[in-house]
This record gives sequence, C-alpha cells and structure tokens, in this order.
Amino acid sequence: METSKRTDGDNSKRYVAWLDAGSAMPPIRCYVENVTRSGAKLNMLRSPIPDEFNLYFNGRGDAKVRCRVTSRGKPQCDVEFIASLESYN
Repeated sequence: METSKRTDGDNSKRYVAWLDAGSAMPPIRCYVENVTRSGAKLNMLRSPIPDEFNLYFNGRGDAKVRCRVTSRGKPQCDVEFIASLESYN
C-alpha cells in the first residue's frame, strides 16, 4: 500500500486510494487518513464527491470497500465503511 509523508507535523499515516463513483469518469485519486474499523477521513483534490462510492486501496482493485459520506468539508470528507465489496462478487 502506497503511503505519503505528512508535512503538517501530524504523525498519522496517509494512504493513497482511488474513489470510484461508478460513473463514466475514471477513479479519482485521494488520500485516506485516520482510518478506523468503521471509517476514515479522505482528502480530495477534486470534488464533488457522491454520497456513496467504492474506495479502492490498491491498483489491483482487490482491497476495496463501500463508503458513505458522513460529513463534508473542503478538501476533506469523513466516510463510514458500509460494506465490503467482496460480498457482492
């Protein structure tokens, strides 16, 4: 999993991920931080983000989770993990 160094003095890890809204647009690269069992914070370079989407944690697409936005800010949003996509395959 690709990680990124923080420059704001925060020692928490930040992971590169891809947000896939399922539309005709390609997945959007984002940074994931403050990951817990139930959710995470996303830092986006582009917006808007849909209310629900698939989040891929690697380029192969085998580490993925369904997410729902719980709060929005610019350029961040908080999400809850609502289901593993493995159950849909």
